[in-house]
Amino acid sequence: MNVTIFGGTGTTGLLVIQKALSAGHSVTAYARTLSKISIQHNNLTVIEGELTDIEKIKSSVKNADAVISVLGPTGKSKGLVISKGIKNIISAMQMHGVKRLIATATPSYKVSKDKFQFGFTLGVFMVKSFINDTYQDIVATGEEIAKSPLDWTIVRLPMLSNNPSKGKLNIGYTGDGQVNLFSLSRTDLADFLIQQLADKTYLRQAPVISN
Repeated sequence: MNVTIFGGTGTTGLLVIQKALSAGHSVTAYARTLSKISIQHNNLTVIEGELTDIEKIKSSVKNADAVISVLGPTGKSKGLVISKGIKNIISAMQMHGVKRLIATATPSYKVSKDKFQFGFTLGVFMVKSFINDTYQDIVATGEEIAKSPLDWTIVRLPMLSNNPSKGKLNIGYTGDGQVNLFSLSRTDLADFLIQQLADKTYLRQAPVISN
């Protein structure tokens, strides 16, 4: 499968690239800074560009079977940078007939299956209060994806760790007793994202996953 990955320069993104290559996929990684992707592989192509570079984004998804986005705002982000980028990615995918989109977000983006859970509610409140641009960008990103006609899955994340893979995930929604705020291995996340390339269980859904 040809997979285009956005946000591949961070710790999680690099793991996703490695996992995709190890699974036998051909990967196109779209990166703002070329040098941050040190992985070398015959099946890896890296395209350097900004999330505002429409033509480069179109080129990166042109031959893709699926797109994975691990883009996310940082505490220093100002404005709706990620959500505007996602909108450009969705437009490029539609232009080239690419249907499958797997993207990460956080529980700041709420869905109808969510219920009250103190830890998540407090966490979202803190984000909204102290880094409101980040909160607004996360929510807008989820909304852009959910209203698109694509075959999307939004994977919502708690706090990530560099702990070894536990090989087991709890998958659910806030307040259902299945997921928690404080534990998800980046390795388990990367494995789950790659699995979604073939698994349609969570098609047009936005589960939270945790260890």
